[in-house]
Amino acid sequence: MNAISHKTLLKPCVMMMAALTLTLTILALPARAETATFVYSGGCFWCTEADSEKLDGVSEVISGFTGGTTASPRYYYNAYGDHREAAQVFYDPAVVSFEDLVRHVYKTVDYEDNDGQFCDRGRSYAPAIYYKTDEEKAIATRLAPTTSVVPIEPETEFIPVRDEHQDYYKKHSIKYKYYRYRCGRDQRIDRLNN
Repeated sequence: MNAISHKTLLKPCVMMMAALTLTLTILALPARAETATFVYSGGCFWCTEADSEKLDGVSEVISGFTGGTTASPRYYYNAYGDHREAAQVFYDPAVVSFEDLVRHVYKTVDYEDNDGQFCDRGRSYAPAIYYKTDEEKAIATRLAPTTSVVPIEPETEFIPVRDEHQDYYKKHSIKYKYYRYRCGRDQRIDRLNN
């Protein structure tokens, strides 16, 4: 009878234990959060990005342009075309809902002004909420304050602005805070919400 070494017998057992350990490790990992997107315009995209990134359930906010037809809008004088500055919000619907985000918009914009926002004037700074489905449109419409003039429009292509404008409120915090204060954004929002 041939003698089988215990090393030969242990090798399959060790491999099975490694596979079982890997399987149990994968099962123990938390489920990856679902990510959805929400796009809105609320004046200066530095401000909309700063306001939205504070929300629980929001993983990232990108500044950019949407709501227009001009090819390749850019952050240069007269280069926006008919686009509005906007924020694309990446969020976990299990933590923050579309409805929560719409409420946030109405609490952080001047919903009575559709000719710009605060000290920034013109269509490129006008507010808007963008929807993907009829249900989202109905939610945004239902939550609108009675004096709201904020358009609720179908979502169109979102075009990110160049990197120097992403997280501007973090990269240039003193300039950003000065701009926000001088523009009167928070003062007007306080008056609307009180």
